Amino acid sequence: MSLTDVLELNKTEMFAKIRNGLPVVQRTQNLLDCKDDLLFAWHAKDSCLLVRNWRSSLAAKVNVQFQTLIPSCFVSLEVDRVLASNEGSLVALSGPRGVVIMELPRRWGPDGYYKEGKPVITCHSFGLDTQLFLKNPHLEVRQVRWHPHSVSDSTLIVLLNNNTIRVYNHSKLRHVWQVGPTVLRSGANNSLCDFGEVAVDFDIAPAAKPRVTQPETAGNNETTLDKSNKTLVAAKSLPKQERIEWPIVLLRENGNIYILMTAVDSENTRLQGPITITPQAHDNYGLESCALMIIPSLPPTLVIAESNGKLHHALLMEADATEQSFSEVDDFMLIEPAEYVVHVLETVKLELGISASGTEKGGDNCPIYLKRDLINELRYFAYHNAGLHAITVSFIAELQRYLESESDEDRLELAASARAEYILCTKFDSSETVNAVFGLALLQIPAGMVLLLGSGQVISLKLVIDAQLLVTPNENKPVDPEVSQQESGPAFVDTIKSLLQRSVNQPILANKLSSPSAQESYELLNQAIEVLREQYLKGHDLVRAAFTRHINQIQLKKEQQLQEIQNLEQERELISERAHKLAERFEEISYNQELLVRKCNALMQRANASLPNNVIAERQFSQDVFRLNKVTQSLAAGLDSVKKTFNKQRYHISKTQDDLKKNAYELPEKQHRTITEILTQLTEEIDRQITDIKRINKIVGI
Repeated sequence: MSLTDVLELNKTEMFAKIRNGLPVVQRTQNLLDCKDDLLFAWHAKDSCLLVRNWRSSLAAKVNVQFQTLIPSCFVSLEVDRVLASNEGSLVALSGPRGVVIMELPRRWGPDGYYKEGKPVITCHSFGLDTQLFLKNPHLEVRQVRWHPHSVSDSTLIVLLNNNTIRVYNHSKLRHVWQVGPTVLRSGANNSLCDFGEVAVDFDIAPAAKPRVTQPETAGNNETTLDKSNKTLVAAKSLPKQERIEWPIVLLRENGNIYILMTAVDSENTRLQGPITITPQAHDNYGLESCALMIIPSLPPTLVIAESNGKLHHALLMEADATEQSFSEVDDFMLIEPAEYVVHVLETVKLELGISASGTEKGGDNCPIYLKRDLINELRYFAYHNAGLHAITVSFIAELQRYLESESDEDRLELAASARAEYILCTKFDSSETVNAVFGLALLQIPAGMVLLLGSGQVISLKLVIDAQLLVTPNENKPVDPEVSQQESGPAFVDTIKSLLQRSVNQPILANKLSSPSAQESYELLNQAIEVLREQYLKGHDLVRAAFTRHINQIQLKKEQQLQEIQNLEQERELISERAHKLAERFEEISYNQELLVRKCNALMQRANASLPNNVIAERQFSQDVFRLNKVTQSLAAGLDSVKKTFNKQRYHISKTQDDLKKNAYELPEKQHRTITEILTQLTEEIDRQITDIKRINKIVGI
């Protein structure tokens, strides 16, 4: 298994077919997408979509086949973006000159293929506003996104370079929203393009409830028509105060940010901007902005990318008071006061390529594309003509910790800076040839990524979830962690992490279409060795020295603690002996104290009885008590003697009864039966004689 191709996709027939039909022009695009366990790839030569189950590729000895999805309509546009819908029922094929939607068939069968694994399937497809692009040769598509709140999973939002957003549901056009000044291109460049007033990207922020705007916030220069329009809009919105609006954040080329407040099924829109960006900067945080992305944190995090490699991380927060914007270039645009502000926290500078000489700065200006990581919300990816970067936004974790904290004294300190890792480098020489990224797909469960390069090489890597997400919260937290940290100092693990941190990492170097010369390869090897020595090996040496110092400190503390344990054992023996002696002394003192108390009581009774001023009744009462005490004692003694006599008699009686029982003679059973029969016969004979005597007496007359 290759370290740069864990899924072994380079050997598959699917990517061999794609490799033979790659576009000739080397520019960054995204011809790959992933939804669940399916990997979509666009084949430009045959104008068809190839699908493969990437999760089955992880199983050993399983022959995984790909399927070919052919659009039912002819796709004449040059596709540079493949985007699957949220539920995976539709795929948008976007290019500069249009958008085509493909309806995916149903999946069934043991392996979950489309139509039980049929190799070639014709899918129903339709183009969006094809006549519009034919009639307007300068019209181009800037961005395409699926709406996250679409119930039917079919709402597509398309941004065009004439500052309009078109909303489609399947093949029907639902809304057309003007998001900027009208751009009318001719043979010469328009002034709006020169000033960067064209929207280049957008993203959808989390939903929010609409604010009830006050009439006083409006400007004093409003016309009667503007006031009547606002009154009608407010009247229509009164019965729908609980509706949800989705802020669409727009980025213009000059760095200005606008927000379009609208619902999915609403014709009414509210454009706000340009949003105030703090702290202020001379270049307005980018005069060559090219990409925008929203991370759904709380508050939402904005990522603004410039073509020179700068990434600005900012927070989109609600403003305390609405702010009125300055006049637009197009006076016919109705722009409301801004309800949001953007606060930039940090700026990250990406290295666009590695210079082979190591002295001059590598990489030139090139468009940067952003893709959010769905597994780790702290991380996103930036890919361009010179490779791929993974950026981790650290302050999002601090925001979450602060919001989840129940302590009122907890303070928000955004001290951790973002970390940018150069994962893949495709430009490491001074030539003008590039090896652009043609596709990036993020895999889930297990986490990974697939990259398609302009040279036809496929790179599949495994992603590691950030360690902070795997740490379980400790229930037994100290009451005041700051005090404990000040007393104990920084943790040793944190010290090791700080020593292992590096400002430059060694990315994967991808093969280019034209191999570098021997001199450039030698210089590149020397630079890689220097990076390994300065950033990797030096850190390991520092860690080894830190471990040595830490072990010596632990051994010294161990010896000291053993000596203290011995001293404590001796002290415990002495304390035990003293405690035993004190216990004996305490018992003796307690016994003596009891005797003294009894003597004192007797003396007090005698003293009280012999007092001269004692009354006669008390003296008589004390004499009676004394007499009764003697009588009671004599009665108790007599009772004891009676009890003894009674017990002695009971003993003799029981003993005599036992002797009688032992001396009693018992006849045998046979003799007892014979005597019983004789006595019975004698009794009968006596009864008969008595009867005869009575009869004779009766006869005689006696």
